[in-house]
Formats: sequence, C-alpha cells, structure tokens
Amino acid sequence: MSILNVEHLTHGFGDRAIFNDVSFRLLKGEHIGLVGANGEGKSTFMNIVTGKLMPDEGKVEWAKNVRAGYLDQHAVLEKGMTIQDVLKSAFDPLLKKEERMNEICDHLGEADENEMEVLMEELGTIQDELTLHDFYTIDAKVEEVARALGLLDLGLDRDVTDLSGGQRTKVLLAKLLLEKPDILLLDEPTNYLDEEHIAWLKRYLLDYENAFILISHDIPFLNEVVNIIYHMENQELNRYVGDYDHFQEVYAVKKSQLEAAYRRQQQEISELKDFVARNKARVSTRKSLTKWTSSSWPPRSQSPSFISATAVRQAGCFSKPTILSPVMTSLSPNR
Repeated sequence: MSILNVEHLTHGFGDRAIFNDVSFRLLKGEHIGLVGANGEGKSTFMNIVTGKLMPDEGKVEWAKNVRAGYLDQHAVLEKGMTIQDVLKSAFDPLLKKEERMNEICDHLGEADENEMEVLMEELGTIQDELTLHDFYTIDAKVEEVARALGLLDLGLDRDVTDLSGGQRTKVLLAKLLLEKPDILLLDEPTNYLDEEHIAWLKRYLLDYENAFILISHDIPFLNEVVNIIYHMENQELNRYVGDYDHFQEVYAVKKSQLEAAYRRQQQEISELKDFVARNKARVSTRKSLTKWTSSSWPPRSQSPSFISATAVRQAGCFSKPTILSPVMTSLSPNR
C-alpha cells in the first residue's frame, strides 16, 4: 500500500534546476535512505513532501489518515516549557481523550437512561483507544527515551530555552519518536548524538514497524537501518532495492555501463567528423580540378588551327621544303 506518491516533480531555484520530472513512492513499512551529494536537493525534497515548500510542477499525494512526523531541527520551542512538557506533548491526542473521558464520568451522575447508554459507549471506545496506545505507561516511555538520548542528564525539569542547539535537537527527536507516526521523516538525526545514543537509535529504527525516510551522512548507520535507497543526481531520483552497500554495487555497474556507452558515442562522433572532413576534402579537390580543366582547354565551339607546309617554308624555318603534318597550336594562354 502506497502512503506517499510524488509524480512529475520539477523544481529549481532561479536558473538552477534541482528536480526535473521525478517520481517517488513510499510503501507501508519501507525504510528509505535518501542519498546524494550536497546540494542535490535532499532537504528540499523533505520540505516539498511536508508542504513547507511548493514545487514548480508536480503532485504530492498522501494517503488518507496518515500521520507524518518530521524532525525539524529549526523548530522553535516555547519559553516556560520544560523538557518533560515537550516530551509529554507527543501524547497530546491521547491526553485530550483522557480529558473527554473525565468529562463523561462527571456527567454520568446527571444523565438519564438514554444519555447514560450513549455516554457509556463513548467511554468504552475511549478507554480501548487509550489502552491500545499504552496511555497508562506514558511516564515510563518518556523516561525511557529521555535516558536513551541523554536527556535525563540534563534534567527533565529544565527550561527548553536554556538548552543549546544540539540539546534542543535531541529533545525534538525524542518527542518525534514518542509520537510514533505512520511515517518518520528524519534529516540527519545522528547530529549531536554520541556513539551510545546512535546505537540505541539504530536499534529503535530496526524495530520500527512503520515507514521512514532518512537523510544521513553517517553511512554505516544508514546502511544498517534502510532497505530502500533513493539516489539524487543530475536532477534525477532513482530507486534501488536493498541497503546502501547493495546500492553502491549496482550504481558502480550502472555508472561503468554509462561511461562505456559515452566513450563509444564519442568514438562514433569522432569517426563521423573524420569521415565528413575527408569527404569535404575530396569534394574540394574535385571542384578545383574541374575548374582548372575548364580554364586550360578551349571551348568545344573553338576549332583548332593548323600551320601549313607553305607557311613554314615562307618563314625560312627549313632549308629544304618538307611537308609537315598538321600541328595543333592551340595552347594554354599562360604558356
């Protein structure tokens, strides 16, 4: 089942094109690594699919009722909120259901028989949802994730506006993981994490049953947690099934084939240019010969002239009259 479809996406900044008619799909449970050189558009792609940036062309379509969670390292945290407040806000939908459940309980004593039946049915539905989502273990979950990412050492009662940029990123990552959305969108989640925290995050993502899209320059980390690679290069977005190591193998073969095809093409172009040059030379020589011949010989309409024996005797060229054979005297004007 596809939970995200991107079709015919084209986008750029000024004269610089980022994507040219690319497509993308995310299926339920896929763990995707988004890779490419710096500047190829990975973060731009994330901003487009989350609706923060409108593409020049194309369509981005999410499946209905899909909850997407995006690690936005630039999100602003409100002054006066503690680390624990931010982490517990991941469960706001469940906390609102709890409030509604308490309202129902308060009205049960005043309800008539018909209202009682309706309220009891709603109450049962809410309780089932809270139980399904482990609502009654929220505090334990918050503590578990906070410890795993090193937030307990900072103190859960600490004001978030007193934290450094790296510490705030840890808080936002912890909140996102506690929300457990249908799709995680993670842009460099290992920034500011030490090896212990990265190891825990790796285990978490390996066991994550929902889908995620991951951007990371930590290749060993990315290689262990993804099963699909989307590679961005030259305004294209290509899909490879497998981890990062497998992608590199397939990509190397593909690149070698493209380079060989390019060399063959260049050889063919070179041979074609040489053929054209040689034929142009032949044509030029033929034209020169034709011109020289036509200027060296008399027109066909001009009759050849002859010298008679009498004329030769009169000229005194010979002491003894001799009959000569006619001699063609039509020579080149330049001679």
